Amino acid sequence: MRIEVERIKSSPLEISEDIKAERWDLDSFDVKFVGNIHLNCKFIKAGREIFVECNIATERNIICSRCLSWAHQVCRQDFKRSYSLSLIDSYLDIDEDIREEILLNFPMKVLCSPDCKGICSGCGVNLNIEKCRCKK
Repeated sequence: MRIEVERIKSSPLEISEDIKAERWDLDSFDVKFVGNIHLNCKFIKAGREIFVECNIATERNIICSRCLSWAHQVCRQDFKRSYSLSLIDSYLDIDEDIREEILLNFPMKVLCSPDCKGICSGCGVNLNIEKCRCKK
């Protein structure tokens, strides 16, 4: 999202934008972002600062850390940051900061569901789908 600094005043400037997920190169071998990244942002100028509040909505397919199956997630997060006017030219571009925020807030361990049973360490079956085949 690139905004002309002149447009930002002391009253909030609200802008919504949808960005194709593949444009931001967020995918890895176990995470695939799908659809659009939806941004709903508010810009406010206060003195020599610009304050930005953004709601971010993403959808992704991810491999569960326990059962190794693909799961679909809808994620929402907030982004708040201030920018000094002395460091900005005529445009404020927040895309890289939002991309970084999405990546930094990624959970260490992702589960397909809170009650995921995982994979049997003996026979290797997905315990959410099949019963263990190990001989007791």
